[in-house]
Amino acid sequence: MQSSLSQSDEPAFPLDGRDPVTILMVDDQPSKLLSYEVILQDLGEQLVKANSGREALDCLLKGDVAVVLMDVSMPEIDGFELADMMRQHPRFQKTPIIFVSAVHLSDPDRIRGYQSGAVDYISVPVVPEVLRAKVSVFAELHRKKRELQALNRDLEERVAQRSEELRLLNEQLQQRVAELESIMQVLPVGVAVAHGGDCETVSINAALGEMLGSGLGENASKSALNIPFKLARSGEVLHPDQLPLRQAVRAGLPTGMLELEVAHPEGSPHFLLASASPLFDEMGNVRGAVGAFFDVTERKQMDDTLRERAELLELASEAIMVRDKYGAIRFWNAGAEALYGWRREHVLWQDQKELLGVRTAHEEREIEDALAKDGRWEGNLKHRNRDGHEILVASRQAVQAGSGAVLEITRDITAQVIAEEALRRNERLAAMGKLAGIVAHEINNPLEAITNAFYLLRQHHSLDEEAKYYAQIAEQELARVSHITKQTLSFYRESQRAVAVSLCELMDDVLELQQRPMQVANITLERSYSSEGTVHGFPSELKQVFMNLVSNAIQAMPQGGRMRVRLTDTADWRGRPSGVRVFISDTGMGISPENAKRLFEPFFTTKSTKGTGLGLWISRGIVQKHEGTLRFRTVFGASSTVTAFHVFLPTHPAVK
Repeated sequence: MQSSLSQSDEPAFPLDGRDPVTILMVDDQPSKLLSYEVILQDLGEQLVKANSGREALDCLLKGDVAVVLMDVSMPEIDGFELADMMRQHPRFQKTPIIFVSAVHLSDPDRIRGYQSGAVDYISVPVVPEVLRAKVSVFAELHRKKRELQALNRDLEERVAQRSEELRLLNEQLQQRVAELESIMQVLPVGVAVAHGGDCETVSINAALGEMLGSGLGENASKSALNIPFKLARSGEVLHPDQLPLRQAVRAGLPTGMLELEVAHPEGSPHFLLASASPLFDEMGNVRGAVGAFFDVTERKQMDDTLRERAELLELASEAIMVRDKYGAIRFWNAGAEALYGWRREHVLWQDQKELLGVRTAHEEREIEDALAKDGRWEGNLKHRNRDGHEILVASRQAVQAGSGAVLEITRDITAQVIAEEALRRNERLAAMGKLAGIVAHEINNPLEAITNAFYLLRQHHSLDEEAKYYAQIAEQELARVSHITKQTLSFYRESQRAVAVSLCELMDDVLELQQRPMQVANITLERSYSSEGTVHGFPSELKQVFMNLVSNAIQAMPQGGRMRVRLTDTADWRGRPSGVRVFISDTGMGISPENAKRLFEPFFTTKSTKGTGLGLWISRGIVQKHEGTLRFRTVFGASSTVTAFHVFLPTHPAVK
């Protein structure tokens, strides 16, 4: 005998990626449990059913339950007693309980329910929207509680880890101070430390002494720097109060990067990038400043060279840009401004990859390998302009020996590629039209002869009623084959007017025709019709759509599986009927993301040589003709894969 304790067969597939929580439904009537399951299944949570209070207690002890939905009137242990038992257990004292009852509706009953620990009391008949809304609130609260507990545990672990790190850092601090004194002297970066509120004494390392031309290899004080040089910015000699160290001391704030020129009486000038930050004592008063200096003379010389060449490149209509070996944009001509939309002053020193984007990791490796090996690369790339639109460009890149700078010339070929794609599409459609003429000429005559033969066969006196019935089905399917051929070739449209079509009856006919293939493939069929599903349209065309979808589902499960066919009504925002939705799902191999983009293209198939690639293309055309929609989705789970096709057809007489 099957246990009355069961879990919903519907797998939980939350649309937003949430972890589903468990909702326990307790009732001694299986029909009511089934109705609760139907109402709550769209929440995407884990639904667990229990037929008695004892089974409910077993479920509570085995797992983490977010909310309990229980009937009041049950044999052995009723809802009130079960709630009292839960409240006596420390683990379930805070578990939300929602009572559902059609009998105990008086105020004393409600008061007793709330005293037993219920958070809500719902009367029968249950309003699905109300029940779904209330249960979803408690499910989300439980999910947030679970997330908060996980965050608290993570925070405690991080605090403990951080405390240990701080202890180790404190032990190493004294050692680091001594090491930094030594490191300062071997750094290739110039470092200066000013002491006192007016920078009375300044110590520099050997690297900065070399940059300034002092020739001092050890720390030197300000009084020792009697070197005949001047510091200037933009050609103007700086006053001592304008130097970075003094600015940081006076303002008590970092200075940012400043470009300085060191002018020597003899020799060429040097260019430095300098920044300074104040130092504070324990009372928060400024006690000095520390500055960092970088020699950028080589970069300035390269800038001058590039500037000379830029005057010639400005006349080019193509986009020309130069990036250094770190990827920063160093040059941006007028053609680049016109193509990408950014002014030169807005892009200089920005990372080119971040600015233009959309290159894949494979393209990056290919370009880098080609530049390293041959010094050149040519190809097409996707770039992003200032408006955020993707454009396709033809790119030519060359690396400069020594500096590692890369010159890139790009040209917009988006319109050209679109035109070429349109030409290829037109050529493909033209080929389809030519093929259509050949197929129509070769197929229509034999089809007519076979149709006449079936007509005569159906009227033959030797056939019994069952044989005549199967002959009639074969004749109808042959007529549909003829119709499909003409419709696929876009040379035919049903001449009769649209009629009322029962999708339930039509779906049953399709499934009956496919019963034998499903039995051979060991496929389990589950069907659920919640309405007649009457729409206005052409029966043979709609039958073709569902025949294609069911046949594809069978072919997707060669090793067996489960097919579900569900039909429901749908309403508009006013609550009035607006259409019928048909869901056909299978547990087959699924549709990969790369194939999903082309699934409805003509002649595209995932069945190798077994398919023509026209079935879904024709089906979508028929559904669109009926002013409906055809969509699909594949969910790849850990243990199974589910693919569902969804057809929506309006109930109003849309087709003329």
